[in-house]
Amino acid sequence: MAVGASWGDAAGERLRRWLRFGSLSLSLAGSQVIWSLELAYGTPYLLSIGLSKEATGYVWLAGPLSGLVMQPVIGSLSDSSTSSFRRRKYMIGCSIVVAIATCVVAFSEPLARLLLDVLGMGLGDWDPVRHRHIAAFTQILSVLGFWVLDFAINGLQVIARALILDHASASEQNEANAWHGRMLHIGNIVGYWCGWVDLASWPGLAWLGGGQFRRFAVLSLVCMGVCVGITCATTHESNSRRPMPLDEGVWRRVARSIHQVYDVGRALPRPILRVCLVQVFATMSWFPFLFYGTTYVLEMAHHVSKHKKEHYEKSASLAMLLFALLALVSGFVLPTLSLAGIQDAAPHKHGLTLRTLWTCGALLQGVILLGTFVVHTRMQAMLLLVLMGGPWSVWMWVPYAMIGEFVREAEGQGAAPLPDTDDQLPAQRIMERPRSLTPDEGPRLPHGPMLDRERFMPSSRTTSGSYGASIVSRGPDVVKPDDPGARDHSACGGTVLGIHNLSIVIPQFVVALVASLIFRYTHGHHGDVAWVLRFGGLMAFVAAACTRLVPLTITERRSCHPEYTLLPDDEEAEVDADPHEVASPGLAPG
Repeated sequence: MAVGASWGDAAGERLRRWLRFGSLSLSLAGSQVIWSLELAYGTPYLLSIGLSKEATGYVWLAGPLSGLVMQPVIGSLSDSSTSSFRRRKYMIGCSIVVAIATCVVAFSEPLARLLLDVLGMGLGDWDPVRHRHIAAFTQILSVLGFWVLDFAINGLQVIARALILDHASASEQNEANAWHGRMLHIGNIVGYWCGWVDLASWPGLAWLGGGQFRRFAVLSLVCMGVCVGITCATTHESNSRRPMPLDEGVWRRVARSIHQVYDVGRALPRPILRVCLVQVFATMSWFPFLFYGTTYVLEMAHHVSKHKKEHYEKSASLAMLLFALLALVSGFVLPTLSLAGIQDAAPHKHGLTLRTLWTCGALLQGVILLGTFVVHTRMQAMLLLVLMGGPWSVWMWVPYAMIGEFVREAEGQGAAPLPDTDDQLPAQRIMERPRSLTPDEGPRLPHGPMLDRERFMPSSRTTSGSYGASIVSRGPDVVKPDDPGARDHSACGGTVLGIHNLSIVIPQFVVALVASLIFRYTHGHHGDVAWVLRFGGLMAFVAAACTRLVPLTITERRSCHPEYTLLPDDEEAEVDADPHEVASPGLAPG
């Protein structure tokens, strides 16, 4: 009976954690359905309303530009909020804008007709001038809608990720971000499934009019509304502990947030900087696949009949659906192999570190993309797309789990502070101080990453300065995973996540440039898309090499050696080694 009761308690606790992290990250599933709508049907829809291929390229500049601006600024604004709906009010606001923008795009033609009626332009539906005006207004509304949608969806996603960072302690970041990845996979599955089935033939959606795109858009909005509503209803936030000026205007807050992004960016801890470095090359590997993966399958349809090409389009949609399903399965299996987030583990517990999983995922991705050299049939191309689901699940989980732990560690949930001198601030103050900055003052920051000279002291020693002993020096039990204080909101986690997103956004411009150069020099010959994918494969190998520069997270270090505290900086090479390669003589006894 005792064994059964123990098993039941463990199962109940696991279910509670699943429900907690599932509801916390559910909004990401809703946002990803909208994102898949844009990726899967955006370009065909714009072409169907008369835009040229060159014009669609300018429309999709909105993606990286919005990520460049919206994620850091919205993340910073939510960091400085004092409301009990600190993040959620921005989540709801962004969701409303997403809904309006999506409706503008999906119903652009009826809105264009209505606008012409209001303006009194055209004599009637028989008037060719009116038809030209309808086409022009439809294009304008669609382009504006997509631009606004891109900006709003970026804001929604950074807030959703910041909520996860807020409500998970350092030891919970791995599991919480594993759910973050799973929700993205579920959103992709819903999106690619809607792209695969014929929604235009569904009688229940006939009242919407239009074709596949409009009906997919309405279904995606329903999914987003349900997911965001559940996350907001089940997530509770506390008021900020640091009051902000009440008379501060909107533009003043935006200016202060931009200033905070700059200050936090200058003071990013070295582990976070190294994750961003890996992301630069990982992004240059993934976006060739995301932009041209389905096109690669369609390229196998050259010199075939129109009927056959439509069949190939269905094959590409099916391949992406299977890709998302494999990513979801991998997203449930791979976190069970991870060493991160394990507390009170036995010494030298077997498992894979996050960076090792990231290395393996990047190497597998490189091999798959370079496999285009031996792909010659449609089925082989489909298999290539499907296999990318494994590395995709790693990329959607590992970097965010690392960022979450490193931010929590730097904010005082595991990092020993630096000496409090005139030219060197403790890591905890680096992450907390920007919330109280005004645009006219800034922190006294040294040049370069703040944790370059970080020291992890034995538990018998105390730290100098006015901040007292760190959690490491006081023992890991001071902050427990289930302690509400351990999940208190992050001082500037939204800002850090926004800055991290810059390392994903900026390389997209490089990918666009490289792809255009490849297409120029191949002169549109058959196989030009394959060379773009091969460029992504080479970048995957570079990213795999860079992952070895990322240090272990605090829970990985504790899991490997729970009886020890962390190494001093002059033995960093041993800290950066994999768990079973860490030399115990170099550790300071706790």
